[in-house]
Amino acid sequence: MSTAPTQTLINLPLSLLMSDENVRRTVNESSVRELADSIKATGLAQPILVRPFGTPNGHKDARQHYKLVTGQRRVAAFRLLEESAIPAVVREMTDEEADEIQITENLQREDVPPLEEAEGYAKLQAHLGTATAIAQRVGKEVSYVTKRLQLLQLGGMARKALAERLITIDHALLLARLGPTEQDVNLKWALNPNSGIKEPVEDTIAQRIKERDRNNRWSGYWEPQSVLDLKHHIEEHVGRKLSRAPWDLDAKFDSLPEVPACNYCPSNTKHNDSLFGDLNISAATCENGACFEQKRAAFVELKLAKISRETVRVEPPAGSSLNAVDRYVFPLRLSWKTSTVIPRAQRKGLVDRDGFAPDQVFRYGQWIDARPKSCAYVRQGITVDWSDEAHRGYMGRGEKLHKPGALLTVCVAQQCKVHKKGYASAEKRESGLRNENSAEARADREKWQSEAKAENAARILVIREALDKVKKIPAEILRRLLLESCEAAWDIDKSFPGIEKVLKAKPVDSPEFARAAVCLVFGSDESEFFVNEYNPGRKDITEGRKELTALLKQLGHDASKSWPQPAESAKKKAARK
Repeated sequence: MSTAPTQTLINLPLSLLMSDENVRRTVNESSVRELADSIKATGLAQPILVRPFGTPNGHKDARQHYKLVTGQRRVAAFRLLEESAIPAVVREMTDEEADEIQITENLQREDVPPLEEAEGYAKLQAHLGTATAIAQRVGKEVSYVTKRLQLLQLGGMARKALAERLITIDHALLLARLGPTEQDVNLKWALNPNSGIKEPVEDTIAQRIKERDRNNRWSGYWEPQSVLDLKHHIEEHVGRKLSRAPWDLDAKFDSLPEVPACNYCPSNTKHNDSLFGDLNISAATCENGACFEQKRAAFVELKLAKISRETVRVEPPAGSSLNAVDRYVFPLRLSWKTSTVIPRAQRKGLVDRDGFAPDQVFRYGQWIDARPKSCAYVRQGITVDWSDEAHRGYMGRGEKLHKPGALLTVCVAQQCKVHKKGYASAEKRESGLRNENSAEARADREKWQSEAKAENAARILVIREALDKVKKIPAEILRRLLLESCEAAWDIDKSFPGIEKVLKAKPVDSPEFARAAVCLVFGSDESEFFVNEYNPGRKDITEGRKELTALLKQLGHDASKSWPQPAESAKKKAARK
């Protein structure tokens, strides 16, 4: 049976108190003042906890000193009251025991910020080992502790957004499972779906903080995208399908010893079901784009290392005093992105026979497929990326997806007479790897147009059959109709902030839905109930007032006496007097 630790209650001079490193970083000054007022009125309800420290080296006061374990706010309140001593419980304890007591005491506060709470759990994990042990110590559910620990995976921008309360903890938990790049992209979408692709996430955060703090009629209306919408956005737009990868998903790269194989990686949605099980993603997907790109680069380097560099003898021009030199012929790095710009030769550094650097990347159009030895410019090369831009994993129209690491024989000189026609067709190409003006491309387009036309005709017949049975407008059809009208009225949010959210979420028979629906009639500056500022006329004003008053009366509002009365003329004033 364990015995309780020995402890002593003393009146500790504040000059002998040394503050230990505390988990609690945020101390509200106003709350300290309130505590000081309470202590002054009723006294200290609970003494602080300290441990003996000894005498610090070189300290003038040779008396016994103490380190603070718990009671940071109480000490701050006593200093504010200019007290010289404070009641304290002295207990012998090790550094580990002091850490556990301090962390646990801070975590049991109600106002602890989520990230500080997560860091506290991480420190406890170093002592206790498992989330289950932590949960038992602090009196929380194991799932609660696990989710808080997951917040430590947040990057700097997501942490700032959470600390500023621009996003909720549920938003943060969705972001924490992603890689650093994906976190920033999806955080920016959650804060502002209309932000440009080139706008840094830092600017978006700063703008939202500014809008939140601005004291005007818009303050309080802005909200981030809902957690459900963010979840759907991640499902549809985030991640690289592992079927795109040309490398062995069960193998590790020697150049990346700390990175696990794809099939056993925690960022694999199929391998880590506990983290990604709630996402509706059917195919195995990598949710860490930075790691995926690391593996792509390592795979390309492995392929390049297997191709031996050729050495060729470059003879000087006839009649020149220069001597012949040996030059390397490097394997080229070939991209599927397009360009018609002639590849530039490097003037400085390590270059090969044709003046190209070993790390130079050639885009399609700067190279085309060629038979070996078909011209003087033929080279070997390795592809470094995929032939689709959107990470879809397919090209469409029956075209094959080209992957990194493919060995190709190519010509890299647009002035080549042998491949002149090939370069000409590459310049005409609009997208993909095919000339869209070719007979094959035209035939595919005509076929698709024919199929689409037939499908639309069939759909019209089905809709006509359904319309014959319509007796009243269904609620969801009305909701969709109004949402489409809302998208067309781009400035409607000025008159009814959050109108689209109301139309999506509220019941059709609710007052909120009714107000939002009526707002579509009056809310837009393009509405017929607003006078054209550029074509004024008294008739437009008087007739429009009558129509608007009649319509408002149908809503139960009598506006006949709400209009401002015209100013009385001087002549009428004189006659009345």
